[in-house]
Amino acid sequence: MENEYSKVKVNNEMDFCSVTEPEVKAVLEKAFMKARVSYFLRWEKPGFFSRILGGGKTRIVFCINSAQLDTADEVLKELGEIEGDIKMLRTKSNNRIGF
Repeated sequence: MENEYSKVKVNNEMDFCSVTEPEVKAVLEKAFMKARVSYFLRWEKPGFFSRILGGGKTRIVFCINSAQLDTADEVLKELGEIEGDIKMLRTKSNNRIGF
């Protein structure tokens, strides 16, 4: 017997894009909020050797619901000038919640 939640799609997050500059992050967050795109941020710190060599920056990954991909693409088109500072990922998110 199926219940009403049997057909609900879950685990549909995707890594949409990443940025390293706080200013770009702030602009992108504001644009996503204005367009009502739900997202969460995953902060990826640079590895040990990157920190030692001085070249590593913290990477901020914007994860969105895959159902909002078209809306998120439109947001990026509207931003235009900062698009070069954003690295597109568009991959299935492998976020794990560990308890």
